[in-house]
Amino acid sequence: MAISLIKSYSPIITRGEASTERPVREFGKRLAHTLLRDEISIQFDRCRNLAKSQGKSLRILLRTNGPHVDRIPWEYLVDPSRDDYLALRVPVVRYLRVMNPPPPLALTLPLRVLGVSARPSDLPPLEAEREREKIERAFRQNSSDNVSVHWLSGDRWHDLAKELRSGSWHVLHCVCHGGFDEERNSGYIQLSGDDGAARRLYASDFDRLTTDSPSLRLIVLNACESAASNSGDIYTSTAANLVRAGVPAVVAMQYKITDKAAFTFSSAFYERIAEGSPVDKAVTLAREEVKMTHSSLEWATPVLILASDQTRIFSLQDSDAGHPVPGPGKPDPSPGRQPAKRLRLLAEVGPCSHVALGPSNWLATACADGVVRVFDGTDGRPVCQCMPIQREEPVRVAWSPWRRNVASRHRDGTIIVWDLETRRHVLVIGPGGQDDSLAFSSDGRWLALTAGDHVQVYDVRGARVRDLPVWSREEACRPGQPRILGPIAFAPGDRHVVVACGDGLVRQLNVQGRVVTRWPHPLPVSSLAFTADRLATGCLDGRVRLWSWEGHPLQHTDPARHAAHLAFSADLPLLAIADDDGNVVVRDLVGWNATTATSLASRPTGLAFLDCRGGLVTGTRAGVVERWSLPEWTTAEGSAS
Repeated sequence: MAISLIKSYSPIITRGEASTERPVREFGKRLAHTLLRDEISIQFDRCRNLAKSQGKSLRILLRTNGPHVDRIPWEYLVDPSRDDYLALRVPVVRYLRVMNPPPPLALTLPLRVLGVSARPSDLPPLEAEREREKIERAFRQNSSDNVSVHWLSGDRWHDLAKELRSGSWHVLHCVCHGGFDEERNSGYIQLSGDDGAARRLYASDFDRLTTDSPSLRLIVLNACESAASNSGDIYTSTAANLVRAGVPAVVAMQYKITDKAAFTFSSAFYERIAEGSPVDKAVTLAREEVKMTHSSLEWATPVLILASDQTRIFSLQDSDAGHPVPGPGKPDPSPGRQPAKRLRLLAEVGPCSHVALGPSNWLATACADGVVRVFDGTDGRPVCQCMPIQREEPVRVAWSPWRRNVASRHRDGTIIVWDLETRRHVLVIGPGGQDDSLAFSSDGRWLALTAGDHVQVYDVRGARVRDLPVWSREEACRPGQPRILGPIAFAPGDRHVVVACGDGLVRQLNVQGRVVTRWPHPLPVSSLAFTADRLATGCLDGRVRLWSWEGHPLQHTDPARHAAHLAFSADLPLLAIADDDGNVVVRDLVGWNATTATSLASRPTGLAFLDCRGGLVTGTRAGVVERWSLPEWTTAEGSAS
């Protein structure tokens, strides 16, 4: 592999590119044959097709902290369906799943980038000036007012330490030599000592600097072998050690890299960052730039290492208003309508799949570290933590009508009902597939879930009392019939179950499984909410629709980003809508035109109105749970209506 890589950029090679690339491509195919086979291949294709149909991006997260696993060049994995390198089409990311990773930083512009260019007298000089010009030009062309780039005049450890510890830097870019010391079992980068000669800054010394710079969210190590580790411990690499120390994202080099490939990559990477791309997408596009510019295999040398699955590491705020700035495609608050104001940060629970509001304004969160955390939604006071023995990641939570019980559905399909007083489970239902839908009836007697193309209903003892096929025999025989089920809920009265289906129909099923009401949509529905007299649906066509329970359309929004979460207020005629970009819109159900918007830091995972007009609560993928006030116009118009 290393020989092919060197040959691909060596100027003395006269044979064609195919001869140098062939061993790498064959390796990538063998890797794909090992990983993407049988059921995994089918599931991968399903995920790719689903992402395409929903207009979402696909990302591959690699857990590379096993023996020898980190040293495999996963970026050369060949996509078997397209006979091309997967990492040039889909972000391929090294994912460490660090406990309690820092959330996206809510920062006030400008974005502050610190650059250090090492020039030791006893090492070959790097084309640092050219790289510096490329980076600054990328930011100047896209967002000169929103980004401030500062390059250190010195290149000693003391210079870097002083600047990191005294400034509020958001990005650190290092242009230097690097390597891996086998005797010390540690990666390093090379700065200059007091005598001008090279001085190694080892991984453990480097990470101490980052702990004193809490605003730092991204480090780019344009240094050879800065992602290299020994065969048994990923954290011996410079990059992984920085991620473990608290940096959410580090871009580093797994092999040696030439100057021309290094600054082509970095300039293309920052150009995408300046355009607002997530860090994983920026890395993918920069890899493509290296491949197309230099026709070498060095495009796979840069790797991205993340602390969590969160790739939006910044939440930009306007320095004047102090409110989130709407990004591309994000709606501004309606004229004359002030956005909701954040009352308080309730909790930071780390990467989180779902946040749900229960009785007494208690909130439950499904956290990626395997814990279901419950706290008070009004003041953030912790209530309890529920930890499954197997620590399989929870993906969904659902409340019973009593605040003592909450259910969680886990990645392996297991459903657990918790007693929050004892913090122990009172019911465990065995794995039922990888669906994530879950709902209690309003009286707490039944628990409904989706399993494949069936809806299953369980009683309080864990006995399955209903197993309802969603599609009739005639529908099941149709070619190309989507078999995916979406969100689920009990209809008012608890006698019927409502389920969103992959064919665009929302079906209401009675206890025999017969469809009693249909709500048709042009695309699948991703979110549901309801009251006693109406149902709200969020469709992938970007519209939110209101329906009567008899199936009649009442109202709909104009097309926009599709609604990931919907919530009705119990006290006011309001509907809250959160889309995948983090836009939260509150609509007045009487006039329908009145809207107000708030922009969240990352993808939402939960949305709810607190009881007694206590405001709005939101949860994000990064695990940031916040409480927002309701704008004055909502309470005034609600009272008037």
